[in-house]
Amino acid sequence: MFTPIENLPAGAIGFVANGHVTQDDRSTVLEPTIDWALEVGGRVKLLYVTGSDFAGYEPGGLFDDAVFGTRHFTDFDRIAFVADDGPFNRAVLAMEGLMPARLRVFPANAVNVAKAWLAE
Repeated sequence: MFTPIENLPAGAIGFVANGHVTQDDRSTVLEPTIDWALEVGGRVKLLYVTGSDFAGYEPGGLFDDAVFGTRHFTDFDRIAFVADDGPFNRAVLAMEGLMPARLRVFPANAVNVAKAWLAE
């Protein structure tokens, strides 16, 4: 499930991911918001926070994210990923340098630091 994050820097959108993220979550919340942000302001700054109960993606979800990412490969300016140390932030770090967006992983208690980085 995605919950939108309010009070973000100009040009930024953000979500907290809780529980299992489903295809429905992506198609009804994440993707339309990203498409809207692209229409309104061009390249997107994304804040993605994993909630304390984040349990990953439904089967096939990572593949769907990869396909979505290839469609929007150049549409992101910055991506701030906030999570406890674990497999998800390591997977995001593995993407660093493979995409044109600036990507940074922040510890779970650094949401405000991530917001400040997006504002730069």
